[in-house]
Amino acid sequence: MSWNQEYRAPQIYRFLGPTIPILFIVTLINQSALIFGLAMLLTLLIGLSSYYLKYAYKNTTIPDETEIVRMFPEDKSSITIPIENQGKFPIFNGELAFFLYDPDEAVKVADTEVNKQSLYRYSLSIQPFTKKQQNIDITALKRGVVQIRSIEYTVHDLLKISQLRLNYNGYFRGEMIVYPTPKAVKGLEHVLQHKQGQHPKQHAVHEDVMMTMGTREYVQNDPFNRINWKASARTNELQTKIYEKTTVLKWSIVVNVRNEDRSQMTIETLEDVLSQVAFICQYATKHHISFELFINIRVPRLVCVHLPSGLGKDQLMKALELLARVNKNAVTTQPHEMLKVVELKSGDQPFIIHLGEYSDEEENIYLAWKQNGTTVYRVESKGEVGQVIPIGGGKNEAMAN
Repeated sequence: MSWNQEYRAPQIYRFLGPTIPILFIVTLINQSALIFGLAMLLTLLIGLSSYYLKYAYKNTTIPDETEIVRMFPEDKSSITIPIENQGKFPIFNGELAFFLYDPDEAVKVADTEVNKQSLYRYSLSIQPFTKKQQNIDITALKRGVVQIRSIEYTVHDLLKISQLRLNYNGYFRGEMIVYPTPKAVKGLEHVLQHKQGQHPKQHAVHEDVMMTMGTREYVQNDPFNRINWKASARTNELQTKIYEKTTVLKWSIVVNVRNEDRSQMTIETLEDVLSQVAFICQYATKHHISFELFINIRVPRLVCVHLPSGLGKDQLMKALELLARVNKNAVTTQPHEMLKVVELKSGDQPFIIHLGEYSDEEENIYLAWKQNGTTVYRVESKGEVGQVIPIGGGKNEAMAN
């Protein structure tokens, strides 16, 4: 069974149990119909209550399902706890209770007062052979992950004298994921322009040879296989194909959340930085750019969190969920340790966008990489808006909007 049961009965039941046999003995001696009726009534009362509660224990179940709700702040939605009566008798006077693990107060349960203990109760009766859904309406307040824990289903007997508390220990998982609100980062469009191909090359990574934009006059160094023979015949002059220019294949987004003040685990601007990362991930997805993500938070057996390179909406969802799970009290690692992982995993001549804390140590590492063909930008926060800045540059070198 997926329940641990806890039976609670009034103190009087402890005396009624031994009393009933005595009443039957007295009935045999005195031949009293009244005492016999009382003994039978007490027997039925205790017997039926015990049977009903055992029935509820055996026939009530919560399916081993996973319920995940994904939201942005200010979104409204609902999460469901399924509970099923597999027997042929109804379960009355039930009460479903659960605890919301919400350390960051990321959501608010609708139609409830502020509950510091995050313990919620709902009356819930279930008809025979019925799977009932208990919907909990929620409003997302800010970034974070909220989990449903400690589910209990309490069943009272028909007279509400005794009760059975069922503590769920199965595999149902209920989770609410609130993504960070994207905050604008200016200058990304110029990053795209910087990484576009400037000259025609055979199968250059900056051009899509499957997408022809048009033709131009042939010049001496053009590859022979780029000649458009139909256009050349039509114009009586050699014409070279022009292919659609594409952007860089991959961005490596590097996030340093380590606070130099070791009395704090992560930077004070953590929420702003994660919101800027969310914006960059959305921007990359919109412009069909694959990206990977590094955050210097230590996880078991790993120096930092790494989301491998990917493309499209699935990759964006993975990135947003990872950002939602970043804990402000997480253990962080030194930036240079993370950059060793970046160097190992990002491939040849990577394109890096750095966010968060930025020190001379990182500057020196990036400048050394730059000599080997790495392109590095960082995002500097300016109020509510981030600004892309070339590595080694100052405010006067910020990329134009």
